[in-house]
Amino acid sequence: MLNVGGLANPDVLLVRREVGAPVVVKDWSRRGPLVRAFLGPLLARHELAMLERVEGLPGLPRPCQRIDRLALALEFVAGRPLRRRTHGRALPSAFFIALEGILEGLRLRGVAYLDLRSPTNVLVTPSSAPALVDLGSALALPLPRALRAVFERRALAKLRARFEGSESESAPAGDAGARDLKLGGTRFHLRDHGRPDDPLPILMLPDVGLSARVFAPIAERAAAHGRRVIGVDLPGFGGSRAGVSSLRASRVAAQLEALVDALRIARFDLLAQGWSVLPAAALAARVPERARRLVALDARTSEGSSDPERLRALVQAGLPSALAPALRAELEAELARAPARTLRLAARAAGRAMTPIGVGGTKRIELRADEALVGEALFEALAPD
Repeated sequence: MLNVGGLANPDVLLVRREVGAPVVVKDWSRRGPLVRAFLGPLLARHELAMLERVEGLPGLPRPCQRIDRLALALEFVAGRPLRRRTHGRALPSAFFIALEGILEGLRLRGVAYLDLRSPTNVLVTPSSAPALVDLGSALALPLPRALRAVFERRALAKLRARFEGSESESAPAGDAGARDLKLGGTRFHLRDHGRPDDPLPILMLPDVGLSARVFAPIAERAAAHGRRVIGVDLPGFGGSRAGVSSLRASRVAAQLEALVDALRIARFDLLAQGWSVLPAAALAARVPERARRLVALDARTSEGSSDPERLRALVQAGLPSALAPALRAELEAELARAPARTLRLAARAAGRAMTPIGVGGTKRIELRADEALVGEALFEALAPD
């Protein structure tokens, strides 16, 4: 799942095929009855028409086929959406000159692209070139060139102001495979590594105040073990949505269930560190038939303190010694920036959990963080049945 739709927007899925390159599928079948009956077929037909009209232009996906009345397939363009957190002010002027060239190519085909106001519609490809996606927002309109230029210049100027800079201002290291998904009333920031067709991926939840980058040593070894690992920043921390009203284990578990549903993961293993063992155990209790094993790292489930600074100190003291010094320093900086109010919500939630949450039929395994980050203990504990 690349993106979860809402209202009239489609779900966007990456489909890997046994033969041929992967494709992107846009699917409106999970929208409401009115969208399925009327708007979805119209939007699918319109986007396919736009893709066919601009086919062959560089920096744009090629159309593949209309799958049915509510879905279409198009070429997968590898790249990372423009986001301040991902790219910072790190893109050279040449990037925006190339982007302007793509817009000029659209103009010559009689197509106006009017949604540059959303930076995530612009991808930075592995070769650092721009690409435009979401041709559903393009229109074949006879707009005067001067009027097009006004719209385009304003949009490009805003993108330049946000993202143009020197190469030295690049995004933090260790954020490869990162993306966001909005669902369950929040926005999750994910890091997806390893074998994409693993039928039993490992969902990894860091301690409060930290991002899932803490699991970088595991992610580096995942592919060698034939495993897919998905690091998830908890709500309120890392790259996930900052504003939260509650961190009750049951609430976070419901949001995580919505996440694995959106990712279309049938079964999974759980790796949780420190405080995140609470929502991980609650998730396992909600879906014991899907959560096979829960590995709890340095679990603290009943500290009983509402002091955010005490919790911050506990998390910092629990940072694994196996982390590389540079990564450890970055995680310590993340923890220092964690809002006291959000840490207080986490501490209160832990204080309410006076007894460990049951996990139903899910097998629970206790490990120390350093055991999991180095050696084979974690992958042995999560070996397939």
